[in-house]
Amino acid sequence: MPEPEVQAIVAELSVKYPLFAAATIQRWVDRETARYVNASIRTFVPILVRRAVERTLRDLDTIEVVELNKPNPYLQPAR
Repeated sequence: MPEPEVQAIVAELSVKYPLFAAATIQRWVDRETARYVNASIRTFVPILVRRAVERTLRDLDTIEVVELNKPNPYLQPAR
């Protein structure tokens, strides 16, 4: 995938998910792009890469925070 397209995806997702560093998003984009390195049809690779990385970011951004000061029946203290 051409570098300008990669940078556009990273820039777009960095604005949409400011919790994550641009370098982290860049690594995920690079990793996802590598999956399509041997694809015979490359027209839709940028769309597929953006969707996959955005799905990952969205999932990580919505993980529930665990309050450690309140008792949680699902957490067991280490012994």
